[in-house]
Amino acid sequence: MTRTFIMAFVGAGNLGDEAILAGTLTAWRQAGAVDPLVFSWRPEETALLHHVTALPVEPGVRGLISYARHLRPGDLVLLGGGSLLQDGERRIVPFWLSRALVARLRGCRVVFHAQGIGPLRSSIARLVVRLLVPLTAHLVTLRDEASMAFVRGARPRLVADPALLLEAQERAVVPRRVVVALRPSRENNEQEEQLLQVLLRLKQSLDLDYIFVPMHYPDDYALALHFAAQTGGQAVARLTLTGLRALLASAEVVIAMRLHAAILAAGVMTPIVGLAYDPKILAFFSSIGLSAAVAPWGLHFSGERLFDEVSKVYAGRAHYHAHLAREIPLARAKAASAVAWALELGGRK
Repeated sequence: MTRTFIMAFVGAGNLGDEAILAGTLTAWRQAGAVDPLVFSWRPEETALLHHVTALPVEPGVRGLISYARHLRPGDLVLLGGGSLLQDGERRIVPFWLSRALVARLRGCRVVFHAQGIGPLRSSIARLVVRLLVPLTAHLVTLRDEASMAFVRGARPRLVADPALLLEAQERAVVPRRVVVALRPSRENNEQEEQLLQVLLRLKQSLDLDYIFVPMHYPDDYALALHFAAQTGGQAVARLTLTGLRALLASAEVVIAMRLHAAILAAGVMTPIVGLAYDPKILAFFSSIGLSAAVAPWGLHFSGERLFDEVSKVYAGRAHYHAHLAREIPLARAKAASAVAWALELGGRK
């Protein structure tokens, strides 16, 4: 019997990657397909959270051999979704491309599933991604136009993020609540201080109550604690995906530097403002007609612009909620197509 495997950044403490897997599984099960086997950095945790059979990700060459031994000719292998092909660390691109190559050599059907490509700062990384994605993939589905252009030779298809496929969540809004999802950076200490001052001004101007959420625990937690202490807000420790979505649904507005804080908030129709540390943030906001609701991060950060955008979205939150209610069903349909095409490749539809 043909089997399906999913390999992504699962079981590593990142709620965005867990949301992608959960959304993919939701659509997979709705189609009546047999559950995939899921590779995970914490397989016991993944099995418990997602009700799947989870297999361990092992390090080094031994891990690649172990991965290869699980595969048989005709298996379907989904790599992703998420931003797997980026070179924040040198080992990342070789890790994922080696998995694609081994799966192809083992006679599997390979899908780059709902991915975003980049940033790729190294010329070697850019070259091998451009060469090997078309050579290894039977199907490539990507979340943004820039990624599509980068691997045009692989004949990619444009989709949306599978996290949007999670079951609908009712909003029970807590007045004045604003949820903030930040991402730490060694290079932006000065901008973080400016951001803190903006949040303090917004709190005074709009009488806001902040909750800071770590999308990647523990990486984001120290910054969340610091901002909570300085603003009189709360920092929530490690959240479940269900708890995170409930919290986002309770907010008047979400300020998101983490991509999936924005995606999950939009999925529950909570108005969002983005801080674009990476082009993927702007790409998502643009895809749902909200490119103006993004402020740049890093050297080009403008405290005044963020203050104005948050004030505007907060004042017009009913309008932004209605905008999301129109746009998100369209995005969900695009996300569902990523799963449908993978099922079709696997002979399940």
